[in-house]
Amino acid sequence: MAEIAKSWGEDVAKLIDKLAGKGSDLELNFKNLTLEVAGFQAKLNGAIVLNILYVSEKK
Repeated sequence: MAEIAKSWGEDVAKLIDKLAGKGSDLELNFKNLTLEVAGFQAKLNGAIVLNILYVSEKK
């Protein structure tokens, strides 16, 4: 499960990088998302909206 979360996080980071400087919004919706931390579980429903406004540095 940790490997899936890491891969998903890396994919989102790449997407955010591609949207940099374009003033885009990225909306992540989830339903029945189960998080487990230290043996405790929580089910979440909702959305996260990221306003991507930063400009990536030129290389």
